[in-house]
Amino acid sequence: MGILSTFVRSWNKSSRLRRLQLKIAPPDQIVDDVVAVFMQNLHSGNSEQEKALEEFLDLCEDDDGIRKLMEIESLSRSDLKEIYHRLCRAGLGQWVKGHYAALSTIAYQEPLLFLVRAERAGMNLREIASILLRYWSNEIPQGGLLQAVT
Repeated sequence: MGILSTFVRSWNKSSRLRRLQLKIAPPDQIVDDVVAVFMQNLHSGNSEQEKALEEFLDLCEDDDGIRKLMEIESLSRSDLKEIYHRLCRAGLGQWVKGHYAALSTIAYQEPLLFLVRAERAGMNLREIASILLRYWSNEIPQGGLLQAVT
């Protein structure tokens, strides 16, 4: 696969993820509102947000890198969903530089692998969320997350 086709595929994935993130967690809502609405809709049936989250998870699972990571680390789709909710509760349910950080963490290899390995190493979820917040704020460069675990 050439550089151009890799770039186009990455751009398409990012565009679709962002569109879904905007549906799941509109930027004008605070995290408590997003979680409350999501939980209410979860109990009452399929909402637009729930459908968008399911589509978001489909995109995650369709990504070769995420799918391989899920296999290696024994993660299921429900694990991804639970990770998303736990990250929101830990303070990562916020927009940072165009990413809804809790969702983007499960959609890209490096932050997801960091989270899984950091938890298995015994790191506290709040500390993990703090490090991920610095990552999404570009304070930690790409490729630098796993150094915090090893």
